[in-house]
Amino acid sequence: MPKRDRDLPSGPMLLPPAPRSRRIRSPGWFWGILVVLSAVTITVGWWMFRGWQPQTAASADNRASRDGEFRNSRAAAAGEAQVDDSKRNRHSEAGVSTSVALATARTVERLSAMRAKLDPLTDGWESEQVSEAAQTKLAGLLGLIASPQRLNVEVVAEAVTDDFRCQPLRPADLQEQFRTGGLSVWRWSGTSTDLPAAHNDGAAALVSALRQLAERFSDNSQIRTHVKTIDVEVTEAGVTTTALVDASGQTGDGLLEWHATWRCQWSRTGDALRLRMIQTHDYEEVVARGASGAWFAECTEAVLGENQSYQQQLLYGLNHWLKRVERIHGIGVYARCGVAVGDVNGDGLDDLYVCQPGGLPNRLFVQNRDGTATDRSHDAGVDWLAHSSSALLVDLDNDGDQDLVVAMPHSLLVMENDGKGRFQHRTSLPLADLDVQSLSAADYNVDGYLDLYICLGFAVGSARPSEPRSPFVYHDSNDGGANVLFRNAMSEDRWRFVDATRDAGLEVDNRRHSLAAAWEDYDNDGDVDLYVANDYGRNCLYRNDAGRFVNVAAEAGVVDYGSGMSVSWGDYNRDGWMDLYVGNMFSSAGSRISRQAMFRPEADPSLRAIIQRFAKGNSLFKNDGPGDFSEVGTEAAVEMGRWAWSSLFVDLNNDSWEDLLVANGYVTTQDTGDL
Repeated sequence: MPKRDRDLPSGPMLLPPAPRSRRIRSPGWFWGILVVLSAVTITVGWWMFRGWQPQTAASADNRASRDGEFRNSRAAAAGEAQVDDSKRNRHSEAGVSTSVALATARTVERLSAMRAKLDPLTDGWESEQVSEAAQTKLAGLLGLIASPQRLNVEVVAEAVTDDFRCQPLRPADLQEQFRTGGLSVWRWSGTSTDLPAAHNDGAAALVSALRQLAERFSDNSQIRTHVKTIDVEVTEAGVTTTALVDASGQTGDGLLEWHATWRCQWSRTGDALRLRMIQTHDYEEVVARGASGAWFAECTEAVLGENQSYQQQLLYGLNHWLKRVERIHGIGVYARCGVAVGDVNGDGLDDLYVCQPGGLPNRLFVQNRDGTATDRSHDAGVDWLAHSSSALLVDLDNDGDQDLVVAMPHSLLVMENDGKGRFQHRTSLPLADLDVQSLSAADYNVDGYLDLYICLGFAVGSARPSEPRSPFVYHDSNDGGANVLFRNAMSEDRWRFVDATRDAGLEVDNRRHSLAAAWEDYDNDGDVDLYVANDYGRNCLYRNDAGRFVNVAAEAGVVDYGSGMSVSWGDYNRDGWMDLYVGNMFSSAGSRISRQAMFRPEADPSLRAIIQRFAKGNSLFKNDGPGDFSEVGTEAAVEMGRWAWSSLFVDLNNDSWEDLLVANGYVTTQDTGDL
């Protein structure tokens, strides 16, 4: 990149400056005209963007199409640059670690300063320093079950006290909770007082307990173990930690995975910790035997592998394309792109539409009778290059085939299906904000046509700069993008959708950084209600009263303060009332830190409780009747879903009981610290 004039060297230049007498001085009117022309150009460009239609990969060689794509990409990049400092701070460390090669010196410097600030050795958080040391030591001891040759008294004695005590780490009285085919789940419902008395045999007691765990596996070299510390107490008498521990590996005829909670007591001399006691507080074991124990098999390549788009595009993943596609096209580390499933050609088989970040074409895979799928993106006219966050395949015009709605910057693209899987653009629905997260459809006013609801995250690229905005509040924010309800007002000769957000009463609590929404008639009154999962605070349950909505989340008991990522309805207990499952974030660090006396000591206890709730994980609400819910996630053992982006009630094994599928994780890299 050429340097600016002030950065040029002061030594001899290849071309000397022109003599003073020959320099041209532009008159004042010249600069005035230039300013006016610039203003006109910017205004015209803005209006052209508002009416922009996205281009497909097939038409990218057309100059006008490229210009339209360029305008859209610049707007998307500008929108990303306007994200609130709060969001940038939240994600900066993960972003730099994901694309170090692209990081600027300023970003690296900022990251180094952040790491120094968060170092428990320098900021006075003794509990975090102790917790890290305890977790490292406990993880090392648990890892010995994968190394039987090192599982002996001499090795263990270095980490435990001479009077170490240990009850059995695998309780004997496990009860079978579930069985289908070769898959079974066993749980221990007792407490540590129900276990045999702890053996006061020092290192030998722990070696015996660990060997009991190791004996369950047939190939110890393949065992995977994991430890997360969720609580720490530091006193003059010593240290107590609570950890979630798990292990998985092969057995003689299948797979075994177990999860437990260990309460550990440590002696402390200076900075040195030695384990004094382990108590088991809960234990769960999952056993999968033979082919019938495996519910799923990874088949991506078998289904899509013959397609050139899979081999040359999808197979590489986002990290690969971040280094090859310019950011101006709308691609980014935190690009979240969804998929839609539907039968586009009416053959009775589900097809797959895959959204992509800016600069990469969207893909439509049509299923074949043999279970494979063929890329029909170009033939269908849906291989757009603009950033697409989410899509729906639904029948909007009631003609029996599934039409396509795709969320793009500033608008929703609505396409009509000709019944054979080819799509024609019918209308674009304008949006005031760029940060579209998800789409959902339902007939909220019972007129026979599906309506559209759009969730917005941050108020990025907002077209309402004059509107007053609330300040960002992490635990109760209401300054995000405004969600939109489009009423389907279609006629025989016109595809028309009307913004009905205010008329329907959905403008209330409508700027809460929404990530997902789901429709369901939870009160069994004949119309669909709406639950919206919001990031940074409380969620919304909008009860539908004859097409007019009222937020009743507080009175129904489903506010669920947290980082709402997803929502799903299902009658898990088969009592005729639809229950609610909300995906949030589980954080072991958040659980530890938010319970320390040093954390927000000036805060009201109720606020501290809300922030602690943010770290607990997912929430299950049992529907007790037409207006009340009870939170039962702890009892049902479905809270710890890790960083849960998506959750779904679905009967996976066709036994008529709703199961739960939770997708979790975050930015995936070669860094082993990935969430």
